[in-house]
Amino acid sequence: MNEANSQQNPSKFNDIGEILGILRKRKNIIIWTTVICAVLTLFVSLFIITPKYSSNTDILVNRKAENNQVAPQAQIQADVQMISTYKDVITSPTILNAVSKELSKDGYSVSSKELKKEINISNQQNSQVFTITVKGDNPKLAADAANTIAKVFKQKVTKIMNVNNVTILSKAVENTKPVSPKVLLNTIAGIVVGIVLGMILAFTADGLDRTITDESFITEELGLNDLGIINEIPANKVKRMISSKRIASRGTRKRRV
Repeated sequence: MNEANSQQNPSKFNDIGEILGILRKRKNIIIWTTVICAVLTLFVSLFIITPKYSSNTDILVNRKAENNQVAPQAQIQADVQMISTYKDVITSPTILNAVSKELSKDGYSVSSKELKKEINISNQQNSQVFTITVKGDNPKLAADAANTIAKVFKQKVTKIMNVNNVTILSKAVENTKPVSPKVLLNTIAGIVVGIVLGMILAFTADGLDRTITDESFITEELGLNDLGIINEIPANKVKRMISSKRIASRGTRKRRV
């Protein structure tokens, strides 16, 4: 068993060594692929993708118990459960169509379908407060849309649900810092993709390379005899040798004359 393990371990180390050797030999491919992917991702994030801005408003659901007929704890639970229904009401055409008309008075042209795509409603577990978040290409539009949604919802929910338990806690304000695209995160992702793609290209290029770089390939793989090694001389070195011989021969001719 020990002999078998000792025979397997060198092969594993050889495989790792070959992989590292290929990566070192083709490192230029990996580097350039990584740089190109990172630059392309950065360019797209900064100049191609339209920035998105976000604003949010908080709404409290809290109805006062009338004549103490309902226990406070039970009333709170009822209000918390109503939030799920309110989420559906806010994204319904009844609310969003009214919001779209209100925004058109301020010079915005936004349909109810477009509003629905940009709205996100969230709340913490067992919390009576939920948050309406609106994204848009314009920070002022995002803030105005969030505030208008809260105002219209508060007005209409009384008639729709026959309750009066909605209070606007905080109004949305303009946020000039875009929430997307995330330039740093996208660039890091581009670098990772570039490294992986560069490694794939490196192994592909090495697999397609039929150049013989080791004499053992001739003797072991092809079963041919090794007759000798011919060293490669760089072209610039050959030119220097030829030019130096010409200069030397010219000097010898001048001495003879």
